[in-house]
Amino acid sequence: MSRENATMSKEVHDVLVARWEGFRVLAKKLPNHHILAVELFRTLNDETIAVFTTVRNGEPVRSVVTGDSHGRVKSNHCEPHALDASKAFTALDARASVAGGSADPAAIALEEPPVKEPGRPGIVAIGGGLLGAAFDVGELVDTSAA
Repeated sequence: MSRENATMSKEVHDVLVARWEGFRVLAKKLPNHHILAVELFRTLNDETIAVFTTVRNGEPVRSVVTGDSHGRVKSNHCEPHALDASKAFTALDARASVAGGSADPAAIALEEPPVKEPGRPGIVAIGGGLLGAAFDVGELVDTSAA
């Protein structure tokens, strides 16, 4: 990894950690099941993902729902894994090199922190609705300037 990429990786890591700490503070103030954030992405391999950050037992929890290119929910397998920041940046570098130097826009939301877990039925249902609305119906709407 070049010195420039190492500096960028450190900066990205610092943002991820600060953001997660903000979610931790907010989660302590809210009851279970509150949604702290929802992020929708199209990946470089033309899948769609919804990343949910919710409250469970006073802590933020992140779940991922994956869909096809039109936002139809696919099997929802996102195994939890331990925090390893260096792995996250190695993965970002690998995705960038595979994509011809372009990092996958979803890479930061999918990497650590925090640990991800499989979506529970309610999250999968909401994620399916959001993905379909954003990446199927939403693409039919003209968003260009008039």
